[in-house]
Amino acid sequence: MRRWVVAAAVAGAALPLFALQDKKEDAKKESRTAYVRRIFEKDRCSFGDACRMVLSLAKSEHTDASFADVQKDLAAREVVDADWGLEESAPVTKGALSYMLCKSLGIKGGATTRIFGMSRRYAFRECVFAGILAGKTDMEYVTGRELIDALANAETYQQAGNLDAERK
Repeated sequence: MRRWVVAAAVAGAALPLFALQDKKEDAKKESRTAYVRRIFEKDRCSFGDACRMVLSLAKSEHTDASFADVQKDLAAREVVDADWGLEESAPVTKGALSYMLCKSLGIKGGATTRIFGMSRRYAFRECVFAGILAGKTDMEYVTGRELIDALANAETYQQAGNLDAERK
């Protein structure tokens, strides 16, 4: 009987510790504003950052899912190729970001893209033409500010309507 009393006293004393641990885990979750601010200040964005932002654009809501879940969701939506071998911490190029944006926005591209298929190079050219991205080549790395600007421009493009649908 005495053991149960001691066990109950120890368990009762541990309850506030578990509550503190839950609060710490909640504090680890970043608010959307803090997340965007952290991305904005980066010199080079990662694939993880770009994938989360593009998925947020596609879903029209912020996502805190793990990178594996984000990658599976984007692959199911055919926004990324499953054989890209994405690593969350690898820097993202403008070509890869452009490809993801073109696929998520439904941009079909010009004659060359329609004949040979969408590639990172042609996707970059389409995004520059649409005013979503700026730059000289598809091999440049994306900064945090460029990622935020690209997503804002993509959202404006999305709200204005896809012009490719009218060309058919």
